[in-house]
Amino acid sequence: MNLGVEKSLKANCVVCIRYYGELPLDMPFAKLQGRDDFIVSDCNKLAAAWINRWPDWPKPGRSLNLVGPAGAGKSHLAAIWQELCGAQLCDQPPALAAVMADDAVPLVVIDKIDRADWPEETLFHLFNRCDGQSGGLLILSEQPIAQMHWDLADLRSRMRGVAMASIALPDDALVYALLDKYFTDRQMVAPQAMLTYLLSRMERSFYAIQTIAAALDRRSIADKKPLSVALARLVLQDM
Repeated sequence: MNLGVEKSLKANCVVCIRYYGELPLDMPFAKLQGRDDFIVSDCNKLAAAWINRWPDWPKPGRSLNLVGPAGAGKSHLAAIWQELCGAQLCDQPPALAAVMADDAVPLVVIDKIDRADWPEETLFHLFNRCDGQSGGLLILSEQPIAQMHWDLADLRSRMRGVAMASIALPDDALVYALLDKYFTDRQMVAPQAMLTYLLSRMERSFYAIQTIAAALDRRSIADKKPLSVALARLVLQDM
C-alpha cells in the first residue's frame, strides 16, 4: 500500500460504532462491542446507517434484516442496537419462547435465522406483537430472509416486507483497518509494512481476515516474535 492509499484509509474508514467479528483464536481477548469500535466503510455503511436510524424504522413492525457473510459485523451492529434499545438476543429457537412469554414490549434480535429450524407460528406472532406494541425486530442472516423458504404463507408475506441492509465483501480500506484493529484488541503492535504486505497478497473476505489474524497471533506466540513482514510471509506460506 502506498502513502496515498494509507491516507485514503483515514478518509474512508470512519470509526463510529463498536464491535468485532468472532475470531478463531486459542487465547481470550477483550471484544469491543460499543459504537466507537465499529469501522464503517463503503461495504457496510448502509447497514450502519440503518442501526443509527433507530427508532425511525419502517412500520408496521419496525423490522430490519441485516444480511452478510460470517464475520462481516452483523453481530456487532446487533450489539449496538441492543445497547440503544435494550433488545433481547435470540440465537436459538428455545430463546424465542422466553421472549414470547414476557409481557414487555418486544425488542428482539434473531441471530442465525437461516441456520436453525425456527417455529414459524411463533415468528409470525412475534411480528404481530411488534406491530401492536411498537416493538422492534432485527434479524441477522447470511441470505435474505425474503428469499428463504417459509411454509406459513402469512409469515412468508411478513418476511418479504422486512427492510433489508446488506454488508458486502470488504474493500481494501476495511481489510487494512480490521487487521489493524484485531491486533490492537490483542494488545499487539501491527507494523504498517506488515499490513501493507498482507493487503497485497490476501483475498478480500472476512473469512480471510479472521483466518490470517488468528494464524499470525498463534505464530507470534509460538515463535515468541513480534509481528513483522517476515512472520507474515511465513504464515502465508503455510496456508
